[in-house]
Amino acid sequence: MPFPARGFGGSNAPIFQMIGPDSLRLGSWGAEPLKGLEPLEGEPVLVRNRMSAFNGSGLDALLRNLGVDTVVVAGVWTKMAVEHTVRGAADHGYRAVLVTDATSSINDCWQHAATDFALTNIARLATTAEVVAVEPAGTGG
Repeated sequence: MPFPARGFGGSNAPIFQMIGPDSLRLGSWGAEPLKGLEPLEGEPVLVRNRMSAFNGSGLDALLRNLGVDTVVVAGVWTKMAVEHTVRGAADHGYRAVLVTDATSSINDCWQHAATDFALTNIARLATTAEVVAVEPAGTGG
């Protein structure tokens, strides 16, 4: 599916205007995975260019086909993209878990606004250690 060379991120909201129309264009630095976090062979890759990972990416269909009922969210800019994705997960009927020590924001005030107020009634808040300690369903242990 071809994507426009410019304006891929949109310009309808101040956040998209701030990061620039080319910042999310496929093949650009802003759209590349971090070194060491490239997809493994055979892993699904979804294109996301909105604040919520659920908006227009096919993520919901992929998770439903896999029988997933819980979404664990980590990432950058907690008060924006992470929060939108957590809310999207809840809106789509998933149990949402926010990994509090695997998220960050532009400053402490924004981080605490998300973790101490905005998401407390939307998601279960857990640390990385708490998430890793949970045994996945069906492992028989």
